[in-house]
Amino acid sequence: MMTPEQEIARKKKLVSASRSLVAGQQGLTIASHRILGCLYDLGDEWVEKHSVFKEYQNALPVEVPVGTERLHWSFDKLLELDPILADLEYRFRAKLMAECCKIITKYC
Repeated sequence: MMTPEQEIARKKKLVSASRSLVAGQQGLTIASHRILGCLYDLGDEWVEKHSVFKEYQNALPVEVPVGTERLHWSFDKLLELDPILADLEYRFRAKLMAECCKIITKYC
């Protein structure tokens, strides 16, 4: 159980992470991962309510590196795998951005 102050702080983090995705300050994959973490911090019902972020994370193939993990991969292998990531980002971008805009409008 969280206090009202904790809930307010966690909602602010969620809004900040959502703004980061919409503004393009972080890549879609890392920003959505951050948002999903914020949702889990608020509770499972929040994850269910904004399920597109979990859906996106679950759709990421395990063989495709993301984040700083990419620094440990060869350039050629990244080029080989990036079309998979680009296709996934293309398919989810509008849904993720729309959900972020809803979060920003509702909790800001």
